[in-house]
Amino acid sequence: MSENLDNFSKNLESLRQVDPILYLALKSFKPNQKYEVFMDNDPANYNIIDKEQAIALYLTKPIKEVMEKNEQLFSYAYYPFLYLYGLGNGVLIRLLFNPQRQRIVVFEPELEIIFIVFNLLDFSKEILERSLVIFYTKQIGYMSVDTLFDTNKYSRVFVKTYDLLVTNNYYEQYKEDILRVNGYFIKAIEQAVVSVGNDAKDSLIGILHHIINLPDALRAPDLTTLINALSNKETAIIISTGPSLHKQLPLLKKVAPYATLFCVDASFPILHKYGIKPDVVLSLERVKESAKFYTHTPKTAQQGVVFAITSIVHKQLKDSLAGSCIQFSFRPFGYTSLFGFDDYGYIGIGMSAANMAYELVMYAKFKRCVFIGQDLAFGEDGTSHSKDAIYGTQEAQYKKEGIFVPKYGGNGEVETSKIWKLFLNFFEKDIARTPASMEIINATEGGARIAGTKEMPFAEVVDTIMMAHPTLKQPIHLTPPSKKTSERNIIKAYKKCQDIIRYGTIQKRRIERVFLQLVKELEHIEKLNKNNRLDKINFKKLDNLSDKIDAIKQLFSERKFTNYFMDAIQSYIFHQELDIAKVLVINTTSEDEIQAKQVQWLYYHKYWLFSLAGGIDCVISAVEQALQEWSKEDIELATKSHKA
Repeated sequence: MSENLDNFSKNLESLRQVDPILYLALKSFKPNQKYEVFMDNDPANYNIIDKEQAIALYLTKPIKEVMEKNEQLFSYAYYPFLYLYGLGNGVLIRLLFNPQRQRIVVFEPELEIIFIVFNLLDFSKEILERSLVIFYTKQIGYMSVDTLFDTNKYSRVFVKTYDLLVTNNYYEQYKEDILRVNGYFIKAIEQAVVSVGNDAKDSLIGILHHIINLPDALRAPDLTTLINALSNKETAIIISTGPSLHKQLPLLKKVAPYATLFCVDASFPILHKYGIKPDVVLSLERVKESAKFYTHTPKTAQQGVVFAITSIVHKQLKDSLAGSCIQFSFRPFGYTSLFGFDDYGYIGIGMSAANMAYELVMYAKFKRCVFIGQDLAFGEDGTSHSKDAIYGTQEAQYKKEGIFVPKYGGNGEVETSKIWKLFLNFFEKDIARTPASMEIINATEGGARIAGTKEMPFAEVVDTIMMAHPTLKQPIHLTPPSKKTSERNIIKAYKKCQDIIRYGTIQKRRIERVFLQLVKELEHIEKLNKNNRLDKINFKKLDNLSDKIDAIKQLFSERKFTNYFMDAIQSYIFHQELDIAKVLVINTTSEDEIQAKQVQWLYYHKYWLFSLAGGIDCVISAVEQALQEWSKEDIELATKSHKA
């Protein structure tokens, strides 16, 4: 009995460090409620009886059924990540660990079964190392599943191999719960894949713009300065451009003198038309079309406003704000963080200006955050944007795709788009991580429901603010860095750009050499195949090539390489890795199968190597092109120091 208690104590101690909520539930749990344990002389041969339904988890000998299930799962032997529904008596979980396995995730609907297994088996090491993750399904939601892809990013590569496997017939009665968990996975996988993107061109444009804008950014106030200026204020109102915005404008004008207004760039011309001056206007896009939001408003509208823009915006947008108070932030990309100017970052992970505004509000620790115009869905009349929007109420880029999400207010569903759904998911992830001290209100009164927010009519929000006898807000003043600091940072940025070019050129040539060797060997295999002489394949050569490719893959574990190039190459490399992962998990038993798998793996890496070298080359070209856009004075400043 002491051994059993020891198992429970060790498991609980590991759980305390990785999942405090489940730890507390198990620590206070009273056993022998619904289940009873029947032991055998063999400690691996114990059964669990459901007393309420008078049925056993294992209808015959438990160890026999466990071994049969283990045999059925033999085809999953090479899967690094397994997702199981049902802990059973835990013995199967122990058997499923092997050298290829990185993580097993188990979803269990009965807390008492977890309690029983933790008493009888020691999983403390696996729990602590996160190679075993056990979820009590009554405690989890979408965020629990989504976090799996954050805590082990390698798991994203194997999303195409995902399958939720039911471990025991007993769990078939939990079909609704299984469907719920599976739904979370579908949403999380979609988010993981879409957030990587599928267009390397966007990242290359981002790198180009970031380096072009660096001298101006390094002379402007940084993100830390802005957050300090905003810190600990009462109410932030984030103003987006959804169809519902127009009806809220009279109320917004009433409360504007007392709340800090964060306005996405597309809403800026609308607010100006109705005599409302925001405090902070945000832009984060790479496209030059965003400049129109500023060129179509008079310069007087820009006075007294902070324009919080990211370093990747188009030069036309930056130039349209000349003479105004511009504050630059760096988005959380490898190519922005590698410069080491941490006071400028890192926000804008959430893809939209409104997502970025929420990050600002959260970091500045406002007491209340209010959303208006954040529909993230089409209006009932089919519109995508508010009346008076610069690009009209029906922007062509938002075509109906038959995607629906829960409606504001919870009564039915509303139609959205892939991109809006992505923005919504980022909001919900950020809100789930927000300290409880900040009240988050969705006063959009239309569009999609944002999980984690309190839904309230905007009129009630305004009344609450006005009844609290607010004081008039003060203008936001930002101080730029000194000339000496700016110049030192510009020199540092130039040196880093030169290192990207030098280091990238070395790695590109190395990859190209392996690529050419692989192409030559694969052409030889194709000739052998044509002549029915595959028995003449030189597998020692193939082993050598495999080792060289594996050595190149080690670059992805080097921070320097990933910071310099990952953002630009990850979209097409990631999607190729998804297909390569399907080859890796193929179960092989005979020598012929192993060799066929190796050849297939090498074929997949032919285009992988080509893409990798091409992506690095594109980054080098983008950096060289961007430096040509620097002013003569900045180049002279940087090169003088560089030569010295």
